[in-house]
Amino acid sequence: MEIFHMVLNSLSHLSPITLFLSIILITAGKSTIGISSFLPPASLMLIFIFGACLPLYSPIFLWLATSLGALLGSILSYELGCSIYRFPRLKLWVKRYQSKINRVQQLLKNKTYYILFISRFLAVFRYLTPFSAGLLKLPAYGIYITSAISALVWSAMFILIATGVLSIAL
Repeated sequence: MEIFHMVLNSLSHLSPITLFLSIILITAGKSTIGISSFLPPASLMLIFIFGACLPLYSPIFLWLATSLGALLGSILSYELGCSIYRFPRLKLWVKRYQSKINRVQQLLKNKTYYILFISRFLAVFRYLTPFSAGLLKLPAYGIYITSAISALVWSAMFILIATGVLSIAL
C-alpha cells in the first residue's frame, strides 16, 4: 500500500505535458513489437495509471494520450514490418513469432481491416498484426485509419473501466 501512495503522490506532481507524453510512450511501447515484451500487461498498467490519474485529470485528456500512444505503436510496428526487407538482420529477431506471423498473414489476406481492428484487443496480436501487415506491404492509409479507430475504441474501453462506467467480470 505504501508503494501505491508513493506512486499517487508522484503522479500528482507531474506536469500535464509530462504525464501526457509518459502515457503516450507507455502505450506506444505496449503496442510495438519488441518493446511490449519487456513491459507489464497493458490492461494492468492502464487501469492503474487511470485509477491514479482520474481524480487529477480529465478522462478525455487520458483517453487522447492513450489513443495517440496506441496509434503510434501500431504505426511503428507496421513500418518495422515494411522495413524488414531492407534490414536482413531484423528477420532473425522475429523468428520466435514466425508461426503466429504466418497465421496472422493468412487472416489479413482475407479480412484485413476487421482483423486489424480486432487485434488491438488481443495482447500479442496488438503489435504482430500491424507488423504482419507491413510484411505484406498492405496499403498504409487503410492500416493507419483502422489502427486509429481501434486505438480510440480500445482506450475508451479502459477509461470506461477505470471510471466505473463499464465493468468486467474476471
